[in-house]
Amino acid sequence: MSADAPSESDDEWAARVTRAVRSGSREALAEIYDRCAEGIVRFVRGTTQRDESFALDCLQEMFMRLAANPPIVDAHAALLAWMRVTALNVARNTVVAEQRRKRREGATSARSREPAGLDDAETLGRILTRLDEDQRALIRLRHVEGMRIKAIASALGATPNAIESALRRIVARLRTEESR
Repeated sequence: MSADAPSESDDEWAARVTRAVRSGSREALAEIYDRCAEGIVRFVRGTTQRDESFALDCLQEMFMRLAANPPIVDAHAALLAWMRVTALNVARNTVVAEQRRKRREGATSARSREPAGLDDAETLGRILTRLDEDQRALIRLRHVEGMRIKAIASALGATPNAIESALRRIVARLRTEESR
């Protein structure tokens, strides 16, 4: 570009690079990264009060979404707003997933401190003998072989809702019988 040529405004830049990213340009994506990444990381860190590693993970996921489905914008402010909202949504989803994982781990550790129950092999064997063959097969497919409910339903020619309901009833029955 010559020194006499007018320079590109921020809004023109945002419109150009988002159109280019929509066309598959990796160079335009890199240009957005170079120009905006540091500000997004600062924004995520400041908003979430989390460390730089967390903010960089959010930035990476936000750029994955940008590359997959870039917004159509005609203003620099609109592009930055999209990036900030998307990065915050990623951060929120990450925090929610962490909280769920911690609750699951807490529930698992609480169950491990309970007296012998379904985790005790002898008790489990005794309880499973009370089930009919079909019920034992469902328990084996789901909890031993780790099949998903949809796969079990497909294999048995049933609906996923029917399989899920049957498993719920079996587990409830086992818990009830064991608590007696």
